[in-house]
Amino acid sequence: MAPGDAPPVAEIHQTIVVTGRALADPIADRLLDVVVLNKKLLNDAPSRRLDQLLLQVAGVQKFRRSDSSSSHPTSQGITLRGLGGNAASRALLVFDGVPQDDPFGGWVSWPAYDPAALTEVRITRGGGSVAYGPGALAGAIEMASSLASGIAGSAEIAG
Repeated sequence: MAPGDAPPVAEIHQTIVVTGRALADPIADRLLDVVVLNKKLLNDAPSRRLDQLLLQVAGVQKFRRSDSSSSHPTSQGITLRGLGGNAASRALLVFDGVPQDDPFGGWVSWPAYDPAALTEVRITRGGGSVAYGPGALAGAIEMASSLASGIAGSAEIAG
């Protein structure tokens, strides 16, 4: 070893695993009106269209009265404050953390979502859903898929 050279360093390989999870009881859930539609409710509902299932929750309204099976996606949207289909009443629709409604008009293509593929839908009314920014002025509707929760499939047996 020449003068001034650093001594050889042994290589150490370590594996560090970082896991994250949401807080058990967010403060916003205690302050705001949060409604959770679980997997059983989503599967047992008489309608197989997500927009019809959401209308069962108090305060949820569509932009237009027409059904999503017969109307153009630009006339479909969701509001949570009962103010009509204007910018001040828009709710943000999020699928596995990714915003789904059109950023310009708030339009939602409801036939694109299958309630059977969802594990949970959380509806947070009001401006307390600030984690999603200005797109959630009236609140947020968070959809969680079975792929995001690590469930590859599901089965139910009744007797």
